[in-house]
Formats: sequence, C-alpha cells, structure tokens
Amino acid sequence: MNFFIFLITLFFFKLSYAIDINDSVKSTIENNSKVKIAYEKLIESKEIIEKSFGNKLPSITSTISGTYTSSEDKTATSSTTPETFTDKYKITITQNLFDGGVNNLEIDRSNILYNNEILNFKKKIQELILNAIEGYLTVINFQKSLDVNKKNYDSVSRFLDETKTRYELGSATLYDLQNAESAFALAETSLFIANQNYIISKKTFKRIVSKEAINLEDVIDINVDINFENMLTNVKNNNLDLLLLKNDILNKEFLLSKEKNSKKPSLDLSASAEYSDAGRIDSGTESTKGTIALTLTVPIFQQNIDKSDIRKYQSQRLQSELLYNDYLEDLEIQASDLFKNYQISKSNLNLNLKRIKSIETSLQIIQEEFNIGTKSITDLIDEESELLLVKEQYFEARKDHFLNYFKIKALESSLIDLFSEYLPKYN
Repeated sequence: MNFFIFLITLFFFKLSYAIDINDSVKSTIENNSKVKIAYEKLIESKEIIEKSFGNKLPSITSTISGTYTSSEDKTATSSTTPETFTDKYKITITQNLFDGGVNNLEIDRSNILYNNEILNFKKKIQELILNAIEGYLTVINFQKSLDVNKKNYDSVSRFLDETKTRYELGSATLYDLQNAESAFALAETSLFIANQNYIISKKTFKRIVSKEAINLEDVIDINVDINFENMLTNVKNNNLDLLLLKNDILNKEFLLSKEKNSKKPSLDLSASAEYSDAGRIDSGTESTKGTIALTLTVPIFQQNIDKSDIRKYQSQRLQSELLYNDYLEDLEIQASDLFKNYQISKSNLNLNLKRIKSIETSLQIIQEEFNIGTKSITDLIDEESELLLVKEQYFEARKDHFLNYFKIKALESSLIDLFSEYLPKYN
C-alpha cells in the first residue's frame, strides 16, 4: 500500500516538473536579454512624445548678475576711490502663439515613432517565441527519433546474433550474414547521429529558453483547416513589417508637411521683469521695469534651400511608398508558400501515419513467415529499416506541420497574441 502511494506521488511529482510550450515561451520572454533590450528601447522612445509636447509649453529663463567696479580719481588737492556695485535680476517668459502647425505635426510624428518602437518590440518578441517553439518541437522530434533508433538498433542486433547462429548451422547464407552485418553498422551509425542530434537540440533549447529540456510534454495537436483568402487578408492587415513600412510613409509625410509649414510666419509672445540696484556703495539707485513683446518671424529667402528640402522629403516619401508596395507583393508570395507548406506537411503527416500502420502489419506478417522459414532474415531486416525510415519521416512531417502553423500565425502577426499574458506591460 505504501509503495503504491509512493508511485502515485512520484508520478505527480514528475508531472509537476513537465515543460510545455507555454512554459517554454514564458521562460524565453522572461529571461532573454533581447527582450529586455527591446523593452528599454521602447521606454526610451516614449520620451520622444513627452519632449514634443514640451515644445508647446512656455519657456521660462532667469538671469542674475552682479558687477563690482573700483576706480581712483585724483586732482591737485585730493584723491578719491569711488566703488560701485550693480546687481540685476531678470525673469523672462516666452510662449509661441503660432508656428504654422510645426509643433502639432511633431507631436503626431512622435506618436508614429513610438508606435514603430511598439511594433519593433512585438516583432522581436514574436521572433523569440517562434524560436522557442521551434526549439521545443526540435527536441521532441529528435527525442522520438532517438527512441525509434534505439529500438531499431536492438532489433538489428538481435537479427545479427540470430543470423550468425543460423549461418553456423547452415540455415542462413553468407549474403544474409553480410546483409545483417551491414544493417547493424548502419543502425549503429544512425543511433549515434540520432543521439548527437538530440544532445545538440537540448543545448539549443536551453540557450533559447533558459531551461533544461527535461520532461517536455508532447501533447500538441493541431488540426486546423486554414482558408487562404482569410489568411492573406490577415497578413495584409496585421503583418508587423508591413505596418512598419506604412508608418514610414506617414513619417515621411509628416516630415514633408513640417518642412512646408516651417516656411510659414511664426509669432511669439514674451514678457520680462527686471530689477536692478546700481550706483556707489554708499548711495545706490534702484530700478524696476517690465516688458511685453510680440515677435513676428517671416522667412523670406534662404538661397533656394527651402525648395531643395521639400523635394528631398517628397523623394523620400515616394521611396517609402515603393518599398511598401514591393514588400506587399513579397508578402503574398510568402503567404502562398507557407500555405502550400502547411498543406503539404499535413498531407505528409497523414500519409506517413498510414504507411507506418501498413509497414507494421507487413512486418508482423514477415516475422510469422520467417518463423516458418518462408522469408529470410534479409526480408525482415529490410522491412525493419523501412519502418524506421517512415517513422522518422512521420516525426519530421509532424514537426513541420506544427511549425508551419505557428509560422503562419507569425506572418499574420497573431502569434504574439497567443502568449500575450507573458508579455511585459509597456503602455
């Protein structure tokens, strides 16, 4: 009874330490330095908005000065040394009343730039999420490959021992023995490769996720029919790179408008108050004065620089539009290619699953026929090797199918939404 309780406790203890995709993604986001760097850049860029709003506020300056003067006056009958001290206190307030809309445009532009940083932040996290998922799926793939290679190695080892015995008894040919030895050498090499792949995949997983690849849960099941037209619409509306290019067009438009508006007159209001105390040390004079001024600045001529700058920004906007349209066409190709790969991997997954069942049935029949002497050991080895190959193809197709699904979500920029609860707060 106590032993039974111990087994149950051990079972749940292992489950509690199992790692799934959510755990992998969460750990990647929390521990990857690239996320922290991207987050700090995002926080830094927010100050651009604060600065642009600050340009609309009045500026206040104050000055304090003190001047001491000593001189010597001589006459035929006397000599004096007058000393003077002058102190001034001045405060000035300046407020822009009209700037042609330049400040408002800069505020709008700063919001675009901040939005760009949000998009770049999401892009970086989405890349890491996809890396974590791929690392996770790769470990599971190579783990399964290692398992079937171990079974194949054990089977081929048994076949080799049995063939040696049969050859010594004269019931197996030299060809059978050589074939069994060749199959064993191949199985040994395949097992070594499978083991190395598994070791490397775990190291890669740890590098990305910052966790050991222990007890990875293999409970992923994706059987989703994806409509290409809906997928393409989502890509065109939400792709992060495309949104960045769209923002770049807006940024260039703001720069162009800002350049045009900077040629308009500007009006500033300033007010100042000044206090001074000047004169001899022993007999000073005090004065106060206030000033209010309106300053109108009208650009007249700047050696054709104005038109040149405008043409420059017009050209930059056109370049951004061309890049946007070009990337939009590339996205359609990427979407088509990913959709094709998803459908192919789904088809390969189902096909290889059917082939595995078929070969397992065939292997059972060949084993029975071998036992009664109607099939050779070579037939048995060949079928066992075929089963290994198809199983590895199945595992690879399974990994590709899952990964293609997540790649589609990444292209739609909806992958990050699946794990939004793990994102740091940035608004």
